[in-house]
Amino acid sequence: MTDKLRDESAEQELKGIGQQVKGKVQEGAGKLTGNDDLEAEGHLNQAGGKVREKLGETGRNVADALDPDRDRK
Repeated sequence: MTDKLRDESAEQELKGIGQQVKGKVQEGAGKLTGNDDLEAEGHLNQAGGKVREKLGETGRNVADALDPDRDRK
């Protein structure tokens, strides 16, 4: 069970980082083109990505706490 939680959490962390990158690109494109909506969407994607990354990190930490002997296996 903890391995599945750890894997899913790691996946969420990566997706969160990807979402942050996407948001940065959107923000930059919005600034470059003067598109305030695209820039705002970029900010939202960055914020959402940070939350997703932290949730994944928290899930991974919970999995580690539930299986402290994992490194010894």
